[in-house]
Amino acid sequence: MLACAAACAVAVAGGAAATQQAKTNVYTGYGFDTCRAPSLQTLTAWSASPYRAVGVYIGGANRACGDGNLSATWVSGAIGQGWSLLPLYVGLQAPCVSQGGLQHLSANVSTAQAQGLSAGDDATTRAATFGLPPGSPIYFDMEGYSTKDAACTRSVQAFVTGWVGEVRARGFVAGVYGSAASTIRDVANLGPATPDDAWIANWNGVASVFGDPYVSDSLWPNHQRIHQFKGGHAETWGGVEIDVDSDFVDGAVVGGSTPPPPPPPPAAGSVGSGDGNALASWPAGAFSTPVIVTLTPLTPAPAPATYAVKLAVTQADGVTPVTTFDQPVTVHFGAQAPGIVPAFSGDGVNWTSVPLLQNGALPAGVDVAFGAEADGSFDVLTRIPGVFGLVPDTRPPSQPTGFAGRFAHGRLLLTWRAATDNSGVVSSYRVLLDGAPLVSLAGSQLRAVVNAFHPSGQTVYRVQALDPAGNAGKPSSPIVVVPSLRPTGVPRPLPRWAWALFTWQRAKAGGRPAAAPRRPPAWFWQWSAWRLAPFRLKHL
Repeated sequence: MLACAAACAVAVAGGAAATQQAKTNVYTGYGFDTCRAPSLQTLTAWSASPYRAVGVYIGGANRACGDGNLSATWVSGAIGQGWSLLPLYVGLQAPCVSQGGLQHLSANVSTAQAQGLSAGDDATTRAATFGLPPGSPIYFDMEGYSTKDAACTRSVQAFVTGWVGEVRARGFVAGVYGSAASTIRDVANLGPATPDDAWIANWNGVASVFGDPYVSDSLWPNHQRIHQFKGGHAETWGGVEIDVDSDFVDGAVVGGSTPPPPPPPPAAGSVGSGDGNALASWPAGAFSTPVIVTLTPLTPAPAPATYAVKLAVTQADGVTPVTTFDQPVTVHFGAQAPGIVPAFSGDGVNWTSVPLLQNGALPAGVDVAFGAEADGSFDVLTRIPGVFGLVPDTRPPSQPTGFAGRFAHGRLLLTWRAATDNSGVVSSYRVLLDGAPLVSLAGSQLRAVVNAFHPSGQTVYRVQALDPAGNAGKPSSPIVVVPSLRPTGVPRPLPRWAWALFTWQRAKAGGRPAAAPRRPPAWFWQWSAWRLAPFRLKHL
């Protein structure tokens, strides 16, 4: 039937223009379907779109929209503009369909088959009314229904058997539209009654007719498929908006003499891992051609990962791999426990650490990097496919730099510059006294005040960073404190008035000690300065 569809042009009723232009063919490219046939003016405006095939309803007991613009003249005009037509007929629906307000086919298989024959007779009659010649495809619209009702499935199969037999007998191509998981599943193995063409509804966003998980690629392999990859939505082209479903077509049409326009640039999109733990998303322009993106959890996760997903990208054929992306794909991992970081593997065996993003974008020459979010989640940006895992963090933070100190009022103020960590977070800093922890500070603090000094010998201070996994980084360079030398010439024992005067000068409270001389000797000033700063920094 398809061989004739590609080569035959049969004259039918409907006017000379329709006879000249209504030829059957095979079209490969983008299409859309809509409830009511758009006006010819709308089709002219939509010549700006990537679509060149349009699905229109020609009849059926459950048809939602009337003929409207549809006529033999409209068919002639649409084909004359270069449009290919996909006739749809929506008749009786499955007994177990969940959608309300529909007329149902019989649960009795003999009756159902007869109803299918009757539908085929009516559909071909209406097709001829609109100037569609024999050899044209007519797709019966059987909406999705329960996949667990065996009796319902038998009724549908009997109905489609009647439909296919009658449509073929009248010289047309017998197609069926329906859900990949129910309708198409149930009509795929009807032997001689298997439909000539299949219109597969699976709203996965993939503009390809092959690679459907419910429909084997071995079925309808010879330009016999349409894939409805996006459900009802509004699109505007040439200033005109229509509510449409989006399709990719590689099958029989009426028309098809005009080559399709180039496909639109692949749009932005996303795909989940299926377990709710990861999501891959990409912007428009990430790929130069239509692709299939999958994100698959690996169970069990390859060591040392606690969780891993495989990001795979192929061309629309589902086979040819895409090894680099024009724009980065983001793999998002939900909030994680402390001590976990992303890692990358090209083969699922050998892992490499993923660097931290510095400015929110991948720098030149870097294929994979990540950003740590405030809620503990990670966004990994990648220009290449592979395995992305979450692994225990074993890499310590960097060594704090710029460690400095100065004395103020007898205390030592320590400051340093922030360390960095591969997890993106420095959880705390530890001030070390002679190598032993003295005080712990939050990772946001970059200063500390200390006043613990050895009265004799040197006191050594350092600071080190710790990450959420408890990894401690290399301590900073040291700051060494040593006692200041007691000034010479200070008497031993020290006069009592010296202590009293020193205390009064600091407190500025009460009266000046009466025993203190009006002009203290020079040694007093040297001694009081030493008492205020009994320690000093040793220059290394």
